[in-house]
Amino acid sequence: MSTRKTKLEAATERRDIALAELQTAVYKKRLGKVQNVARYDAVESSKQRRQPAVERKSEDNILNSRKRLLSHNVGRDLERNSAPARGIMHQFRINVVGPLGKLQVNVDGGDEAAQWFNGDWAKDCDFRDDVHWSTQCQNVVAAAVREGDILAVFDDDLIDDSGKLLMWEADQIVSLSEDVFKGWDGYQEGYTQENGIVRDGWGRVVGYFASGERGLSVVDELDKVTFFPRGQARLVKNPWRINQGRGIGSLLTSATNFQDLYEILVKELQSAKVAASMAGWTKRENAETDWDTPAANPEYLPENIGKTTTEVDAEAANGTDPTAKNYENFESLTGGIWEYLAENDQIEFANIDRPNVHLAEFIEAVLGHAGASVGLARAYTILRADSSYTSFRGDMVLSWATFYTMQKWLERAFADWVAQRALAWAIKKGKVEDLPDGWESSLSWVWPKMPNVDELKEAMAVRMALKNGTTDYSKLLGPDWRQRLGAFGEQFDAILDLGLPLSITESISGNELMSLEGEL
Repeated sequence: MSTRKTKLEAATERRDIALAELQTAVYKKRLGKVQNVARYDAVESSKQRRQPAVERKSEDNILNSRKRLLSHNVGRDLERNSAPARGIMHQFRINVVGPLGKLQVNVDGGDEAAQWFNGDWAKDCDFRDDVHWSTQCQNVVAAAVREGDILAVFDDDLIDDSGKLLMWEADQIVSLSEDVFKGWDGYQEGYTQENGIVRDGWGRVVGYFASGERGLSVVDELDKVTFFPRGQARLVKNPWRINQGRGIGSLLTSATNFQDLYEILVKELQSAKVAASMAGWTKRENAETDWDTPAANPEYLPENIGKTTTEVDAEAANGTDPTAKNYENFESLTGGIWEYLAENDQIEFANIDRPNVHLAEFIEAVLGHAGASVGLARAYTILRADSSYTSFRGDMVLSWATFYTMQKWLERAFADWVAQRALAWAIKKGKVEDLPDGWESSLSWVWPKMPNVDELKEAMAVRMALKNGTTDYSKLLGPDWRQRLGAFGEQFDAILDLGLPLSITESISGNELMSLEGEL
């Protein structure tokens, strides 16, 4: 008996040890799921989030020619039909370019060259139409945000030597079929093409194919396209990856947000319109369904159910229901209309809860993310300045960092290239005097600046900037600063001669200036 007990105890002990080891293994496994381990969670397999995949294509192949055409339609449709999307595009147009795009040529004789560009050429710069230079710049900025790129060509002894601009939109930059491409007379060994861009064996851009037709993924006929070599044409784009051939519209990232908001808002408005036209309804215990002609069949009216035709006709003749009771006192007290219900009828009123009371804050939250994706803060996304001065100015500073960057991009990608070719053409044609060597790198531009929230503070800041030498009148007044200061000097002399007691003639003391500095 004792031997059996010993064996049983031994077996029990072994079982307990095995259970303890199993529990320890389970604990360690569970602990491994929550403890910090040497890995990147984002690339681990998971059913709770989108899974990564190894990329084997360039950005141009990811957004292939067909999908690129669809993306162009998405962007344009948003600007046509989505009020928030159009509002954001409008902000880029007016704050990056607005009515400006004024050129400065900062060399001897540059004032006359700038005057020709800003005056004569800017008014008549479009080869196909009469679109002003500033409007062209606005459309280039919009095209980069909305569609990704645009092709610009300068007519310098190309078509009729007009010295004007020709533009092709993103869906007009096309590729040839492979057989037609290799049969093209400009083809050389090692040349490749991708989304309308022709490259040599080293991947350098050779030129671009442009078509007057739209919506073509591949062109099979050479007479439908024109080849423009690099330098003669400029693909204006804003790439976000190294070696990216075609641009991709930044609006595409937030396009689904705008589309979903548009559909939600339309359905809410339609629901609210239906709810506004609905007052209530009557629930009947024994509803009749034959109501084609109730006036001709009064026996089917609810109040006549169960009565004979003779009784119905008699009551109709008398014009009263002998069993109905009128609550005249209630009628006189309410001053309105008192309705009497048939027996067992119930009146129910519609619960008008559309549009959703949280719709506005939901829309603003989603638009905040959509605006942030293109670099705009809340005030510029929803165009509402209902916050404090500091908060609103913070929104302006955040947004204008984007606008200033876009202005510099516009200069480098498009405006400088155009101005250099326009002035070179004008010098060749004798419209502008020859400029000193290196004038091509002396160009600068005047674009819109962030508006003043507090005019007095901004004016004092300008005074201090001029005093410290951190700005100058060419930046403050534009390319015609000499003429404007000259006119101002004439006005100043006239004020002095007339003896007018205007503050323009008063100087500011050092103590006053120090006081103003303290306020700033």
